[in-house]
Amino acid sequence: MLTALIGLGIFGTILLFMYACTTAYRVMAPRGVDRAVERIQNWSSPIETAPLEIVRKESLSDIPWLNDLLRRARRLQLFRVLHQQADCRTPLGVFVLAALALAVSGLFLALSMSQPILLTLLLGTMLGAIPYVYLLWLKHQRLAMFERQLPDALELVSRALRAGHAFSVGLKMVGEEAADPIGKEFRRVFDEVSMGVSLQQALDNMTNRVDSVDLRFFITSILVQRETGGNLAEIIDSLAGLIRQRFELQLRVKALSAEGRMSAVVLLGLPIVVGVLLFKMNPDYTGLLFTDPIGQNLATVGSIMMVVGAAVMKRMVTIKV
Repeated sequence: MLTALIGLGIFGTILLFMYACTTAYRVMAPRGVDRAVERIQNWSSPIETAPLEIVRKESLSDIPWLNDLLRRARRLQLFRVLHQQADCRTPLGVFVLAALALAVSGLFLALSMSQPILLTLLLGTMLGAIPYVYLLWLKHQRLAMFERQLPDALELVSRALRAGHAFSVGLKMVGEEAADPIGKEFRRVFDEVSMGVSLQQALDNMTNRVDSVDLRFFITSILVQRETGGNLAEIIDSLAGLIRQRFELQLRVKALSAEGRMSAVVLLGLPIVVGVLLFKMNPDYTGLLFTDPIGQNLATVGSIMMVVGAAVMKRMVTIKV
């Protein structure tokens, strides 16, 4: 029975790998030829009199039934928001299937090694969380780049307002001249406003895609100024200067907490490195942690304590500015 389950898990992993390779090829393939073919087909097709649909369609998976399932699943809403904030071109269905395959593979691997149920669930959970952690890393990388570009973008909007242009024109200038990701987000806001969406709704949509406190300050100041009045250019300039000062303070805090972060890395990495070296020099001595029931319990408790210690040290060295 166990052999059949392992074989089924291997077969599912192979199918998932083939699907991931196909999706990666579609994502990474150049789109110039496809766009040319689409334009030729649009020119050659008869003119339709039906109204155009301006609602943006979101494809969560290339598989129709999986796409419908992901749209209806409320428990995956957090996963969908994270995928949107990470701005990942790979469909969400690939990450969901990868998480399931990794979790099942971890369970089969632990069961084949006759590990206790707690360690089995821990291994399955850790492997299944890899796609989520990857999306979380992409989100933080994109957010850091966005926040670094935000002061320059705000100053560009302020200069456009001082030159006599409308606020929407300033958004368009940022979308055309700034690099991604901030150029893409401001360009999307301008497109939504041009298609009839209210400015407040378009800005709220951008806050859903970019989880930035500085961006919320900017949008709040815009909405308050539209209600109460005032010099919008000066407000934006003051906000840009405040963001730059926060960056300077964050760098100073990061330099002061460098010793604590390095200590955390050493304390977390030392047991793993020593364990690997001991296993290489004397496998029988270290193998008791995986074969003997007492050793398995000790390894489980030690792993849980390391995770808790990492969370505590992370909270200690993280100072919000």
